[in-house]
Amino acid sequence: MRRYLKEERGTFQIAKVHLLNLGLFISIIFFLYLASTYLTLSQQFLVGWGLLIALSFLKRIPPMHRPPGRFFFLLLATFISLRYWCWRTFDTLIYTGFFDCIGMIFLYLAEAYSITIHFLGMFVNIWPLERKPVLLPDNPELLPTVDIFIPTYNEPEDIVRVTTIACTQIDYPKEKLCIYILDDGSTVARRNNSKTAQETWERYHRFKKMAAELGVNYLTRENNEHAKAGNINSALKYTDGELILILDCDHVPTRDILKNTVGCFLKDKKLFLVQTPHFFINPDPVEKNLATFLDVPSENEMFYGAIQLGLDFWNSSFFCGSAALLRRKYLEEIGGIAGKTVTEDTETALSLHAKGYNSVYINRPMICGLSPDTFDAFILQRSRWAQGMVQIFILKNPLLTRGFKIYQRLCYSNSCLFWFFGLARFVFFLAPAAYLLFGLKIYNASVPQVLAYAIPHVLSCLLVADFLYGKVRWPFFSELYETAQTLFLIPAIISAIINPKAPTFKVTPKGVTLTTDTISPLAGPFYLMFFIILATFPAAVIKWFSDPIQRDTAIICAVWSALNFFTLLACLGAVWEKRQVRRSHRAWTKGKVNLFLPRLNLSVTGKIKDISLTGIGLNVPLSLSLKEGEKIFLDAKDRYGHKYKFQAKLVRIKKKKNFIYCGCEFIVEKNALFSLVRFVYGDSQRWVEFLEKKSKSISPWRGFIYFVHKGIEGCRQNFKGITYMALMTIKEYLYILLINIQILWQRMVKSWRVG
Repeated sequence: MRRYLKEERGTFQIAKVHLLNLGLFISIIFFLYLASTYLTLSQQFLVGWGLLIALSFLKRIPPMHRPPGRFFFLLLATFISLRYWCWRTFDTLIYTGFFDCIGMIFLYLAEAYSITIHFLGMFVNIWPLERKPVLLPDNPELLPTVDIFIPTYNEPEDIVRVTTIACTQIDYPKEKLCIYILDDGSTVARRNNSKTAQETWERYHRFKKMAAELGVNYLTRENNEHAKAGNINSALKYTDGELILILDCDHVPTRDILKNTVGCFLKDKKLFLVQTPHFFINPDPVEKNLATFLDVPSENEMFYGAIQLGLDFWNSSFFCGSAALLRRKYLEEIGGIAGKTVTEDTETALSLHAKGYNSVYINRPMICGLSPDTFDAFILQRSRWAQGMVQIFILKNPLLTRGFKIYQRLCYSNSCLFWFFGLARFVFFLAPAAYLLFGLKIYNASVPQVLAYAIPHVLSCLLVADFLYGKVRWPFFSELYETAQTLFLIPAIISAIINPKAPTFKVTPKGVTLTTDTISPLAGPFYLMFFIILATFPAAVIKWFSDPIQRDTAIICAVWSALNFFTLLACLGAVWEKRQVRRSHRAWTKGKVNLFLPRLNLSVTGKIKDISLTGIGLNVPLSLSLKEGEKIFLDAKDRYGHKYKFQAKLVRIKKKKNFIYCGCEFIVEKNALFSLVRFVYGDSQRWVEFLEKKSKSISPWRGFIYFVHKGIEGCRQNFKGITYMALMTIKEYLYILLINIQILWQRMVKSWRVG
């Protein structure tokens, strides 16, 4: 009887699921029907703007940011965009000529791509999952063994040393922890290569000695096959830890990284990955050159502070190459880190998710890394990411991958398809110029139609972006980063499409310094784009007077060009490279420190304002009499209660209204480096507070004003710098010319005298 009742309940549950699926399918069909229903222009105007106004009010209500209110908000935004897309598909694709048709198709496909990514982005972020770390058991015998891998290729020794020191200070039982430097820059093949032998042997001995000094293990291999993936896989053969923490050699871990991640593996036996955010202490080239680092959330914060949370809900949070803990057993099932693509991390996660294993994302910054320092290094990194995701989409198509749930297919497809943005962004840049300069009719719509359909769609996309990512991405900065990358990613994307197996792994340079302001070697295309857009404005005026019938289109394209123009101004600012001589970057922080001045035999309390491995910034009382160059002693305590004593030298004193700012340089002895690394990098709460300080939302209007201001300022600096460089070049040539004239004159005078 019990068995019968159990079978009945099982049948009922299956029937219930089928009914729910049927209900969902019918609801989707009805929703699509409503979105495609014909309305007069005035009716559409009321519907589009009415829903837009509703969205702007709903966005301000806190409960709407949580399910089920979140679903309702995104549903309304989806409806607005679907209305636009149906109108765009059925009412505007009019054949007016062969070349017009070609341009119209390209623009239509670019819009189709963008709306698809918009919808997928909303799906991914339906329900962001904020996880808390799982507490570790008190009995250390129950903890798994952990290997820490620090792969390195051509990075400086001091960068690797700091990361390794921090690893030795991680709060985890020492008998359960093994640390390995995986040196791919000193392979046997490189040591035997006549061109690199001397340099490689020197590196080999230095790194091996460093590992011995720090009490960690050193591994290298025969050759550099499969780059980083091959390096890690080679290390898997010589190690045996149950879990593996992978850290890029410039990713300095905090003390609590294992304390906050290992517990997840004890809770879930099918867990293969715990990923944590990548926190960067220095600005990327765009932030540095436009001076936005301390004001605006960094570009990577949208991914690590929002998108990964959404992916985690769908069990699709993927491996990002570093700051991640993996279970060896499952990694070995697929033969180690995947190596068919240059984004080996995402490819590995895809393979393990397809096997039915789980991933977790802990949204707490527990490493401190370095962004690329120059614009060309930034583009090199992003080109590799773009090529790798294109490779995955073609070679491991997530839509067709066996073992995936439907939601995982959508999540991975979104992550891959995003990197095709360069193709769409290029079309959006050329579209208004195509009409204004060449007369191609590629967007057949009147101003009233644009106001009824297009503007509500565009504004709703802005509201959705602010709703989903407001605290981690300011308005128009996505457009800036995408435009800055577009022209360089297009060749990379196309080459990966033509030959998906061709791309090779290229290491991103880190720790690069610039002694003077200069123009990026990649700046050329932006000047060409600038003059093309500049030419569209007089062309729009000419169109207005010469073709009254097409005035609507001329207005639309002129406004479109203006938006492109403001974005391009910011791009010109981004490629004017500001000098950067620091190897240790200062990070904003807070706290107190006791400062002892031997000259005055006086102790005072100072407030910490910023810190790096080489120095610290303090606010001290205005009454103090300080001298630059004098030696001071600092006593500090971290949140764990550990006490520190440092020596420092005052290198900068600046009087403010109510305090004195002191820039202090640490006097670092060999033994003091361990304490400094622990004090500066050991506390993850320091990075949490840093991100919280930057994580603030701004209205789209204020965001636009800020964006335009930064763009104009950046462009001004660019042209000022170019002018200065041109004048200096002319001056140099004139000087050389005068020297040559002087030499020629002296020779002539000498020949006359001889004659």
